[in-house]
Amino acid sequence: MKGWFWIIGAVMLTVPGLFIQLAGLHLDKENPPVAALILGLSVVGAAFLLSWACEVAEKDIPPALALSVLALIAVLPEYAVDFSLTWQAAQNPAYQEYAVANMIGANRMIVGFAWPLIVLLFWLRFRKTQVTLNKSQRVEVGFLMVAGLYSIIIPIKGHIDFIDVVVLVGLFILYTWRITKSEVHEPELVGPAEVLGQLPTNIRRVTILGLTIFAAGVIFVAAHPFAESLILTGTKLGIDEVFMVQWFAPLASEAPEIVVCVLFTLRGLANAGMGALVASKVNQWTLLVGTLPLVFSFSSGRIRALPLTEAQVGAMFVTSGQTLLAVVILINLHAHLAEAGLLFFLLISQFFVPEHLNLNGYQFDTHFLFGTIYMLLTVALAIRHRHDFIPTFRAMFNLKDKTLEDGQDEEGLHQLEGSKGNIINPVVDKTSDTKNPATSRR
Repeated sequence: MKGWFWIIGAVMLTVPGLFIQLAGLHLDKENPPVAALILGLSVVGAAFLLSWACEVAEKDIPPALALSVLALIAVLPEYAVDFSLTWQAAQNPAYQEYAVANMIGANRMIVGFAWPLIVLLFWLRFRKTQVTLNKSQRVEVGFLMVAGLYSIIIPIKGHIDFIDVVVLVGLFILYTWRITKSEVHEPELVGPAEVLGQLPTNIRRVTILGLTIFAAGVIFVAAHPFAESLILTGTKLGIDEVFMVQWFAPLASEAPEIVVCVLFTLRGLANAGMGALVASKVNQWTLLVGTLPLVFSFSSGRIRALPLTEAQVGAMFVTSGQTLLAVVILINLHAHLAEAGLLFFLLISQFFVPEHLNLNGYQFDTHFLFGTIYMLLTVALAIRHRHDFIPTFRAMFNLKDKTLEDGQDEEGLHQLEGSKGNIINPVVDKTSDTKNPATSRR
């Protein structure tokens, strides 16, 4: 019954926002703070429903389809908000900054907040100082590494163009193709998803389809006015509008996914929770970034690159640096408590340092300071973990490790094991070094 309570609660969260939009009340313009709260809760409720529905749908949908389509459905809230802002940006140049800000905020929140949260909770709950990913999860780490390296080019160019579309969307397609070749396991369901998964087959399928359609409809109706209400709320309260869009919009759209990963962690499946967040980062740093110019061009009626302001160039540089640091931290498949603390500290520090410092009359953008710190730490850790890059590249392209065939057992060189079943909900590898601490402590 507890699982059904959460499902009903998520549906109820969506009702007020759905009502004010369908009734044509335009609360986002008349009372932006109240509208932002109501519509934000609607997005959160719908995102929870989508997350649970996608987890359970893995039981019924062919693996190759589930790996690609369900991943997109799960991140629909973030895409809907960002696409709405990008569409508006083609009509109103002021929105160009909002579109990129939302994408940057979502990516930095996943790495700087959600990843450390998983490691911290794992330590608090089981007194384990590190989370160990399955060897099969090198695939995500490898593709994130390539996307992170390529992303450095974007702030140098000062815009996101169709070359980026080809490269980043191409990376996502290659990544999707690679994981469809992996071994598929029965999904590990927790919380409300477990309750839905226990329904009789036909009832379960109808229920999941209904929840998916309903949640997608709520997001379609609420995403644009939610983004607008955040912007107007910033104006009304004297808070920077870009700050509101960059941090509060992703907070609503990313919260359900983070909660699901937290549930995995509290059950001793921290590698599954962390793996899901890594996969989400790959999804957003390839497909989301790569499709923004497409939306911008469709709205414009002609092919156009999405320009970056001077501030956005620095923010993109920071995000690229953060991405690469996260990659080299996970390249050995271990996320230590100290490393998680470093990611969190660097993220939080940026809220207390002014965006510009006056140095002898010269305005210095501190984004480049933090970006440089990220890059220097990345180089240092890359040297330390240099032996783990070859196994990662092998995993990306499903290559056998010849060193193991020759009988060698060098640290960092492993034969690729069966991969997980889904990039939304990684399944725990029972042969992995990471076992359920709740069991091992008995």
